[in-house]
Amino acid sequence: MNTAVRDLDFPLNRVAELGNELLGRIDALRAADPIMWSETNQMWLVTGHQEVMEGFAMGLPLSNRRLPDTAVAHIPPEEREQLLPCLMNATRNWLLNMDSEAHQRLRRLLVRAFGKPIVEGLRPHARRFITDALDEAARRGDIEFVSQIGRVVPARTILRQLGLSDDLVPKLHRWSVSLNQSGNVNVSREGLLEIEATLLALRDVFRPEFAKRRANPGNDFLSALVTAREGADRMTEDEMFGTCDIVLIAGHDTTANTMSLGVAALAQHPEAVEYIRQHPENAANVVLELMRLVAMSTAMSRRVDEDFTWRGHELKEGQYVILFQGGANRDPKVFPDPDRFDPTRPQDLNMTFAPGAHHCIGHLLAKMQLGEFFPEFVRRFDFELLDKRLDFGPTMAFRGLETLHLRLHPRA
Repeated sequence: MNTAVRDLDFPLNRVAELGNELLGRIDALRAADPIMWSETNQMWLVTGHQEVMEGFAMGLPLSNRRLPDTAVAHIPPEEREQLLPCLMNATRNWLLNMDSEAHQRLRRLLVRAFGKPIVEGLRPHARRFITDALDEAARRGDIEFVSQIGRVVPARTILRQLGLSDDLVPKLHRWSVSLNQSGNVNVSREGLLEIEATLLALRDVFRPEFAKRRANPGNDFLSALVTAREGADRMTEDEMFGTCDIVLIAGHDTTANTMSLGVAALAQHPEAVEYIRQHPENAANVVLELMRLVAMSTAMSRRVDEDFTWRGHELKEGQYVILFQGGANRDPKVFPDPDRFDPTRPQDLNMTFAPGAHHCIGHLLAKMQLGEFFPEFVRRFDFELLDKRLDFGPTMAFRGLETLHLRLHPRA
């Protein structure tokens, strides 16, 4: 690595501290070399759009079977199963941690549970949850958006999809933040034990619910899991646990983070707010442009399965690769003037939901909620930030805010 590129290297566990400075760091890496070996993190950092696209495609020997390896890298291998038995087993049954036939099999079984009919059935409930949250916010005036709106709406929606009670809303925040750490690099021992405790708590929640659905299936998500089959094939209980783990991450935390980051961005782009008010019918494109701009979906890791050469770089078996979707979505070769909010920008190359075989299976649910939320929020309120610096959380894969203080002004 030459000196100029080495000077751009930075530890990936500084996400909270860096805040939006992270995006500038990624941009600098891309400009210097879109595929760079990081001495600091001991892994490859891939930041260009074409390169990230290639990394997600099936043509390179890059494996999805990589979690929780990067998170537990500092824990001796012989201690991992003893210290974290549930975590080490659970990740084997996470859809985003599977390759080829195993991934395709589980995805086929899940299509019904994430399909358009179920998402559309949730739309009126999402609208009601949004109205409830905004009515309460209007009464307050000054609000902490993340806890009072950003996490409540997706939490109630995903619990409704799962067929579970709203009583779990306060716990869902803690659980999803905990599980999201599994995609970080070198998670502290305390953090790993928190993930282990979360997974055990979730099994206590879901095990009796699976039994209820087996005895009396309904129209909810858990019933769809229990009854999902293709021919004689059906999901094992461990696979159902793994799917529910991921639903909490992909279905709650990512949507909540997009809401908070999106509102923060809109507060600084009044022209975007006015566009949404004037063109609510274009909500789908607006949501994708907001997701591109705020880089909530920041990065995904892969493991090198065998030695290979990639655009002049020699990658070795066992090394790890970080594919920065947030970098790809800011590549000026594909998205000119990437810091500008452009609601008319074509989104066919937007990498937020990942391309190819691992395209986010919950994308319809996320788009539905966000497409309902942003037009309604800006229709009802003018708003301003009360914090000069955004309060980012520690998660790298799906960035989000811990708090966001707003002053709301109801519109006539």
